Amino acid sequence: MPVFRELIEQYPTPKDLSEADPVEIEAMIRHLGLSNNRTATIQKYARLWEENPPQPGVRYGVKNYPKQGDGKDVRAGEKLDPEDPREAAWEIGHLTQGRYAIDSWRIFCRDVFLGRASNNEQIPEGGVSSVTNSASKNTKSRRRKSSTTPLSRTESVFQPEWMRVLPEDKELRAYLRWMWMREGWEWDPLTGERTVLSREMYEAVQEGRVVWDNTG
Repeated sequence: MPVFRELIEQYPTPKDLSEADPVEIEAMIRHLGLSNNRTATIQKYARLWEENPPQPGVRYGVKNYPKQGDGKDVRAGEKLDPEDPREAAWEIGHLTQGRYAIDSWRIFCRDVFLGRASNNEQIPEGGVSSVTNSASKNTKSRRRKSSTTPLSRTESVFQPEWMRVLPEDKELRAYLRWMWMREGWEWDPLTGERTVLSREMYEAVQEGRVVWDNTG
C-alpha cells in the first residue's frame, strides 16, 4: 500500500501513468521484484482505463468468479445494461477477468466508485451497518457463529462490499481479517463464517496493538 500511494501521488490519473517514463516507474517499484513486467502491466491498464473507463451502472460479464463455474449465463467482457439482472458482471470486467484484480476492486474501490461511501474503507459517513456495529457492542456475549448470507441489494442497511469478498490471495485475506476484527469479529477467510471476537482482542485492535500483516 505505501508503494501504491506513492505511485498514485506521483501519477494521479490514468493518463499520467500511461504517459510516464517507464524507467521512473520501475525505480519506484524495483524492490517489489519483476519491475519491468509490473511497469508494463501498470501502463497497459492505465491506457485501457483511459480509453474506456468504468462507469457506474455499466457492468461487463466475468467468467468463473467468484467461484469456478460462475458466469455461465454471460460472455466474458459482455456489456450489460444497468437493468440486466445477471450477477456475474463487474464494472471492470472489460479490463480484466482476474480474481485478484476484481477482489481488490471490490475491497478497496467499488463502494466509493458507486457513491455508496465517501472514503477508502468503504464505510459511509453514518458508520458501518448496524449488523456489524452490534457485533462490536456485544463482545461480552458468548462466542457464536453468524449468518454468512450477504444482505440483498434492496436492503436499506448499508453493508460494505468488502464484507462479501472471500479472496484467495493471502495478503487480501490478512487485510480482511484485520478489517473484520475492527468490527468485533473473528472471520474465517475460507467460509466467511464469523465468531465474536474476545473483549481483550477487540480492545487491542481498537487501541492499535494489533495490525495486519501478509501471512493471511
